[in-house]
Amino acid sequence: MVDKETTEFSRGSFKEKILRQLEENAAKQAETKFPDPEDFERPSRSDSEEPERKIEPRKVDLEPFKLPVFDFPAADENEEEPFVENENLPEEGDSLRQNLDGVVSEEIQSQDIPPRFSRSEPKVQDEKIEQEQFLEKKESEKMVKHQPSRRTNSPSKKTSLSKKNKNKNKNKKKKKVTAGKIIAVIVVLLVLVVGGTGWYGYNFVKSGIQPLDSKNATAKSINIPAGSSSKQIGEILQRQSIIKNGMVFQYYTKFKNYSEFKSGYYNLAPNMSLSTIASKLEEGGTEKPVAPTLGKILVPEGYTLTQIAKAVTVNSGSNEKNAKTPFSEADFMKTVQDPTFIAKMVKAYPKLFASLPTKDSGIKYQLEGYLFPATYDYTKSSTVESVIENMIQAANTQLTPYYDTIAQKNLTVNEVLSLAALVEKEANNDDDRRNVAGTFYNRMNAGMTLGSNLSILYAEGKLGEKTSLSEDANIDTNLDSPYNLYTNTGFGPGPVDSPSLSSIKAVLDPAQNDYFYFVADVTTGKVYFAKTLAEQNANVQKYVNDKISS
Repeated sequence: MVDKETTEFSRGSFKEKILRQLEENAAKQAETKFPDPEDFERPSRSDSEEPERKIEPRKVDLEPFKLPVFDFPAADENEEEPFVENENLPEEGDSLRQNLDGVVSEEIQSQDIPPRFSRSEPKVQDEKIEQEQFLEKKESEKMVKHQPSRRTNSPSKKTSLSKKNKNKNKNKKKKKVTAGKIIAVIVVLLVLVVGGTGWYGYNFVKSGIQPLDSKNATAKSINIPAGSSSKQIGEILQRQSIIKNGMVFQYYTKFKNYSEFKSGYYNLAPNMSLSTIASKLEEGGTEKPVAPTLGKILVPEGYTLTQIAKAVTVNSGSNEKNAKTPFSEADFMKTVQDPTFIAKMVKAYPKLFASLPTKDSGIKYQLEGYLFPATYDYTKSSTVESVIENMIQAANTQLTPYYDTIAQKNLTVNEVLSLAALVEKEANNDDDRRNVAGTFYNRMNAGMTLGSNLSILYAEGKLGEKTSLSEDANIDTNLDSPYNLYTNTGFGPGPVDSPSLSSIKAVLDPAQNDYFYFVADVTTGKVYFAKTLAEQNANVQKYVNDKISS
């Protein structure tokens, strides 16, 4: 809005001033062709005698005056403001005021928007326009105040902006959802990769620990050079087709703390586990290659020669059921009774066989009890003789530390083995073995017979065979045999089985007790000792007869 004084100036005073100057200039031009420039100067206050000077209070100096800015519709930048040029001035003799009005009216008609300082537009019309604009503003303010929500169907700028913002938000949400899905897929893929790698690694290690071929017991001679690391040993074993993976062997031995591996030649087979191979490598190899083993023969403690003859036919080192060795039971029994072979062994192991009973002493088998119970390997070059000799050699090795002790106790190897063979069958643990050995010594020292049922069963060929409880209890104590220890005193003619080292030690170091009798429970095997015959009879009735009858 423009104040009243400014409005009056722009519409009246200014217009009259322009007209007055034009009229004065026209009059002076009519008098002379060269008007004095002073005529165009602003008249001083002393020249204010003319009647037009009544509006002098409204005069405004034009030179320092700055036109006010009105809020009219913006025109094009290229559009020029209407201005009255000297070219459009009327010729001499015309009415200057009429011509000026004509020029202004033509300019107004040629433009859609009225000029800013048009004289032809009445003041009333301006006021109407202002009132209409004021009413439009009021209406727009009311519409804004009574607007129910931000969402509207009107094509306003705010609505379009809000729609754009919503679209942007939707796009952002979509992008976030898409990014989230991509991240989730990546995480799932990583989990699957890690899980698959772990599962593959677990199976890889688990498979590498297992034997290469559990059914292949064929051994190879493997040379481990001095200074070889676990990695190098693993590579050698893998290259020789003994294990599945050398790297697994390396980490397995480190994890299990296998470290002191020794050089040498080893006979290793694909059916061996990593722990078995590592244990053998710690024990040490041989300086020269030894023939690889084809299998194993197991001789349990307390076996008789007839039982051992059956054992040598079974390959206990194979996982195959009923795997056999190249040896026969008949060949074994023939060899252990061959005088030439026995003489050869006596010559090879003089201390072991120093007290070997003669064949005419009533002994059943001369070598009974002299074959040590253990596990033996056999090779392609092994024979029945070599297998038996390995068992005799093992017995000699085990007894070598005790030969002097045996001599100091005024005992023979045959006596020790004979008593140890009875202890092996009568007791189940080391304490019982020492007590049984002490009881036997007490009986012999008292001039009593040993009174063992085992020797009679051996003489009858039933020891080691499956017998009933009644057969074991109802033995023939009157049997005519040097093995009848109910009628014959002493240790007997010879061993009735192959005793363990534990039983041999018990005979050499018996328990000091006052027992003269003992009996084993026929169902549990527990041994009960007694000092008197009455106690013994009670134990026999309780732990043998009553359980047999029931």
